[in-house]
Amino acid sequence: MFFYEHRVQFYETDMMGIVHHSNYLRLYEESRVAWAYNRKMIDYQKPESAAYFAVLATEVKHLKPAKFGDVARIHVQACMQGARMIFEYKMFCGNDLISTARTTHACLDTSLKPIKPPKHIRNLLENEPWIETWL
Repeated sequence: MFFYEHRVQFYETDMMGIVHHSNYLRLYEESRVAWAYNRKMIDYQKPESAAYFAVLATEVKHLKPAKFGDVARIHVQACMQGARMIFEYKMFCGNDLISTARTTHACLDTSLKPIKPPKHIRNLLENEPWIETWL
């Protein structure tokens, strides 16, 4: 299991002081990139290392609002389903579950055509623990 923390900034909130719904996907992307970096799938010094992972679908379920100053703790899990990579996320503020999400990804080659994920990525994802389906 991988955990990522993010303190909610003022610019991420709306006039009511809560995180705007569009920012949840950005926080989930941050956590996914941190997960991939932690697993040595991408390199921050080589942005092109993450360039060919296309997002096919996203789904976010909002349960409670996050507010300015909250520390959002995001749990990330990942697996392979055929040639697709599936990521699921749980976001907590304190002990409160505030959101769950799922993103589905495919690998693309340099001409942006779908390809089978490289063997090292498939091996990594096949060995990742999948606790339960969250969404």
